[in-house]
Amino acid sequence: MKKIIYSIITAITCIAGYAQVNTNLILMAQPPAQLSEWGNRREVLTLIVSSPGIIIDQFKIKAEIKTVDGTVIANTDLAKAPSFSSNPTGTTLLFANDVIPLEFMMFTGKYKTALQRTGKLPADNYTLCLQPVRPVDYTALGEVQCKSFYLASTQLPILMKPYNEEILNQKTAQTAITFRWTPVIPRQPSPVTYRLQVFEVLQTQSPMQALRSNQPLLDKEIIGATQYIWQPQLSFINSDSAKLKFIWVIQSLDKAGNPIAQTDGNGEGRSEPIIFYVGKAKSN
Repeated sequence: MKKIIYSIITAITCIAGYAQVNTNLILMAQPPAQLSEWGNRREVLTLIVSSPGIIIDQFKIKAEIKTVDGTVIANTDLAKAPSFSSNPTGTTLLFANDVIPLEFMMFTGKYKTALQRTGKLPADNYTLCLQPVRPVDYTALGEVQCKSFYLASTQLPILMKPYNEEILNQKTAQTAITFRWTPVIPRQPSPVTYRLQVFEVLQTQSPMQALRSNQPLLDKEIIGATQYIWQPQLSFINSDSAKLKFIWVIQSLDKAGNPIAQTDGNGEGRSEPIIFYVGKAKSN
């Protein structure tokens, strides 16, 4: 009889707690693609946990990330996740590092691979669901709150000038060569460092061989800007009248100096390279 009474009291307590704990999830519709960046920007995610009239000694947040078809691709390892206490005022604010700590999130399949390789999930629409639970048995303390979000793929710079196979006037090129490219899209949370490299392609080489094995004639880092004027002060006059061949590329780096990789890219953050020539042509 005592066991039955205890079970009834426990059930009533759980129901009361469930009814009194409210949550409100605020999530950016298009947060940063780099999941680690979520924790550095409080405006990305806020979970408001309110328990008017009661103080919850301990609770955890159960998190799930789903694809549009409802497939769960990540969830919290609740055994390792941190516990929280409700604020005496009855309202507790939690942020991304609290509710989806990456070190305690378990990702599956290609999503785990993509996150380990690039720090990002594949570009797609996702749903994040959060729920407060008890630390011991993970019984629900409140309703599940879900919000949809979109992770955009990163578009690396497109090289614009010199355009592919453009022939630059040799006299003008000795003084100045202007390089232009498009910015990284979407806009990054901090200024991008664009590393501009120019290589000469020797007669015995393919452009890619030159890119991989030659020392760059120009290796310059430009912060935030998408144009650079190179003053090479080199002699581009070729006695045999043949055009000199060059290849140029932009590598995009974040504030820590790490390559900004496309979600499905090779992780080096390099644009598609462009070929140009210096020879007898009209001035650019």
